[in-house]
Amino acid sequence: MKKQHDHVFRSAAAVVACATAATVAVGCSPPRSSATAKGITVAETSAPTTLDPQGSSYFSDRFAWQLSYQCLLTTTPEGKVEPQLATGYKRSADGLTYTFDLRPGVKFQNGETLTADDVAYTFDRLKRSPDGIAEELFPTLEKATAAGDSTVAFHLKRPDAGFVNNMANPLVWGCAVMNKKAATSENMATRMVGTGPWAQESYRPNSELRLKRFTGYWDRKTASENLSILYVPGASTQVSDLQAGAVDLIFTGTSSARTLSGSDKFDVKNVPTDSTIFLQVNNLTKPFDNVKVRQALALALDRDSLAEQAYSGGGARASVYIPGGESWAPAPADVPYSTPNIAKAKELLKEAGHPDGFSAPLMYISGYDPGTNDLVAAVQNQLAKVGIKIQLDPQERGTWGDKLTSAQYALSWNAQSYYSNPYQYVQPAEGRQGPVPDALRKLLEAAQHAGDQTAYQQALIAVENWEAENVYPTLTLLATNTLVAYRKGLSGVEMPPSQSRAFLAQVSRG
Repeated sequence: MKKQHDHVFRSAAAVVACATAATVAVGCSPPRSSATAKGITVAETSAPTTLDPQGSSYFSDRFAWQLSYQCLLTTTPEGKVEPQLATGYKRSADGLTYTFDLRPGVKFQNGETLTADDVAYTFDRLKRSPDGIAEELFPTLEKATAAGDSTVAFHLKRPDAGFVNNMANPLVWGCAVMNKKAATSENMATRMVGTGPWAQESYRPNSELRLKRFTGYWDRKTASENLSILYVPGASTQVSDLQAGAVDLIFTGTSSARTLSGSDKFDVKNVPTDSTIFLQVNNLTKPFDNVKVRQALALALDRDSLAEQAYSGGGARASVYIPGGESWAPAPADVPYSTPNIAKAKELLKEAGHPDGFSAPLMYISGYDPGTNDLVAAVQNQLAKVGIKIQLDPQERGTWGDKLTSAQYALSWNAQSYYSNPYQYVQPAEGRQGPVPDALRKLLEAAQHAGDQTAYQQALIAVENWEAENVYPTLTLLATNTLVAYRKGLSGVEMPPSQSRAFLAQVSRG
């Protein structure tokens, strides 16, 4: 659908690469840290490829960054933008300048005071990110300038109502404020120096990240004195470690959760996330160049049934373009062509000249995960009911990515992670499926020129309705869930839809 979908593909590959690296470096599992009354120990599947918050676009890398870094703004679990390192901002009448006032007295973990120079340096450095993060998240940003010690002005090339949303990413992707002195004198790939509640104590790549309470933190202090993150690639090993008392909390899948459910020693929470799974529909390929065929495709699919068949145990739920974690987003039932209707689907196929249906390949990443394998099989079965005969086409990751970006496919499975800017859930990928239709382009431009968040949200709903009506450029099916399993007696286990690990600051032993 858009550039960031490729980023999710790269993230998936990174998970495997990190898991492999961890296995090579430390064997099947890293050295264990015994939990103490003053700290908590958490297992993560993938070790970060870098601790530099501007050094990677991999989704899993952000889980480490958000423990120590923060942004000028943040987004609540309900999708509301709120101040963080800034006390607020002002937008110029022409929408080209955003001026932020910094929160007074904020300290970095090296003792330095946060200044406007740090913020301006951060966004100048971001332009040199090896993964092109600035181009993806801040394509309209021209420059950031310090206007005094505690005021920063961001100058845009054109209006962009989603600018503040990207500045408020709770995963701190692209907006993490860095300390200029540390970034120019230390190795940020292995050392975090942020303004957050946890200060890095030690780091063993692919093995363990240790953090301690930052006593100079400007806001609410951590509930525990220490936090240890162990990098354990195997799901079964994580479960064993939890059962043995080597870790206090893990992020797990449905099969592992079943092992722990019903135990009087553990709690398991099902957390709805805003990561989505969808079909990429190539409207440049027949018969999908016909809108009635695409509409029939949408009406033939029962999202609730797909979620149950592919992710039994609560691993996913029905979704449309803008996932339900945004409190203002319409429910699937309120979006065009999102409620299954087999009779209508058959009628549309007949009108499109395919009374007996047709055949088409569906590309996906072979062995991506069990849920994906089950999902594409379930999609195949549902589409067969209206005469659309799907040939499943498993591909290696690299081949899948190449075919997707060069539009060498008819239908493709795809996935994307959480975005604080909802515009990115509906933004088409220029060039991947031909020119963006004029009607859609006008709606997208109207959203970018919106004067406030309420107007922005309403404009994005109009975009979503147009895309759902035309089943272009994608067909969103599901939003995934994450299961958090932890030792009974822990309090504060409240992970948001973004999957941000910042909640760990308030987790403690009762």
